[in-house]
Amino acid sequence: MSNIYNGVYSVLLGMVITLRQLFKPSVTHQYPYENDFEINDNIREIPVGFRGQLHNRVEDCIVCKKCAQICPVDCIHIDARKPEKGGKMWESMNVVHLKDQTRIVGIIDGKPPKKIEPDMQFTIQHANPEGTTHPDIPAGATVKISGDKVDRIIDRKKVVLFMDQFDIDMTLCLFCGLCTEVCPTECLTMKDSLEGIEYSEFDRENLIYKFADPTLYK
Repeated sequence: MSNIYNGVYSVLLGMVITLRQLFKPSVTHQYPYENDFEINDNIREIPVGFRGQLHNRVEDCIVCKKCAQICPVDCIHIDARKPEKGGKMWESMNVVHLKDQTRIVGIIDGKPPKKIEPDMQFTIQHANPEGTTHPDIPAGATVKISGDKVDRIIDRKKVVLFMDQFDIDMTLCLFCGLCTEVCPTECLTMKDSLEGIEYSEFDRENLIYKFADPTLYK
């Protein structure tokens, strides 16, 4: 009898909750058509380093193919070639990691030292806002950062190959982050912003991101 009583009580309790919610206003959002709530009223904080959508800061990519080699699901496809004689190349930019977990992507005046001392001063041409998480520095600005704020600096690497293809299929991605860990220029990152979370599409083909930019090679 006790089991019967508990069963009937559970059903009645569930029906009371259902009836109570039945007369309340609808809270369903027709996402992705209606996403004002997610953009304006979403109070969830996205932690720094969240593994979101993969993004390649292509102007810093040296086409080493380490990301494609370590990817366990082969979601990164790269095709490159050696430049023709006289082809113009460039060097990638520095990535300056600050102790407050932000970073600045740009060009440091001079060669970064192997060991960073608190009394050092670094002048940085903030050339690339695409891969930067520092909120207070506009693109193109020259800033001076003291050594006590700097955690580490990624050296510039020389680009030696033309990139004909750099495609990432996000429908296959495991979000393991292995590709970002082996990237020597840290140009391959995972967006830790709302844009890196909400990128749904109706067509899977739109989830294949193509980063190769022929206009970079002159």
